[in-house]
Amino acid sequence: MNDSSEERESRDGGLMVSVPAGPFLMGSDTGNHDEAPQREVTLSAFWIDKHQVTNEQYRRFLDETGAFPAPPSFARDDFVGPRQPVVSVSWEEANVYCRSVGKRLPTEAEWEKAARGTDGRKYPWGEDEPTPEHANYDRREGMSPVDVDAFADMASPYGCVQMTGNTFEWVADWFDAFYYRNGPTVDPKGLETPTFEVAVARIAVFAVPGGGNFTLGDVTRGERYEILGREKDVYKIRFGDNEGWLPRKAGYAWTARTARGCGWDYIEDNLRCAAREGFEPWYKNFNLGFR
Repeated sequence: MNDSSEERESRDGGLMVSVPAGPFLMGSDTGNHDEAPQREVTLSAFWIDKHQVTNEQYRRFLDETGAFPAPPSFARDDFVGPRQPVVSVSWEEANVYCRSVGKRLPTEAEWEKAARGTDGRKYPWGEDEPTPEHANYDRREGMSPVDVDAFADMASPYGCVQMTGNTFEWVADWFDAFYYRNGPTVDPKGLETPTFEVAVARIAVFAVPGGGNFTLGDVTRGERYEILGREKDVYKIRFGDNEGWLPRKAGYAWTARTARGCGWDYIEDNLRCAAREGFEPWYKNFNLGFR
């Protein structure tokens, strides 16, 4: 563990570790396109959970607040161990839990610094390529998450356990594949509202939600638009000085929140500290939890 890191217990009984202020290398020039360019990012000091939030902690939250129905994983005997991470929770459920115990989801930048430290390492444990002794991912025999304090000897430089493997983890930011190109390099917090950069040649924008012949114009490849809201299967967007509607189709209208880490049955490429994923905020998956 980094000599300057400290630990404290939080309101929900979990341990938190401190990450000091200063720069670190974020992203990768050799990974996927949404990880580039690698750049130096400077963060203020922060605290982050040492472990993923457990079933025991989340069940207590539900019993005390009644805020949400039990997650689907609670119906599976192999997913309900008290020290296993809670999974199959949406971004909003994770966000409300954090607020209820006086915390918040980490930003994407905070998560990555907590995972890799300041030396730009590929994995939390260093540069050694992963094996089933490093993390819980699809090369291990088990078919469910392990306890959150497993693999403690593979912790990050600040002492965070299982930053990669076991479960993906929701973070605060909207997902933007192009954010690293021009995002701030001091305490980046992601976009205030979701946006998308058009990858196809042209998209017709309609003046009414149902589409038809009343078009406002086209958004062309390379342009960006802001997503203002969603109504059934269409998105309200703003492009330039205009507002209009787009049908919700994969590839150009996607309001995802970012998740980092790697799930228990995902491949080893997701174990890299710089690897990024995005899921729509309502999405639930047996590989998806939070810290």
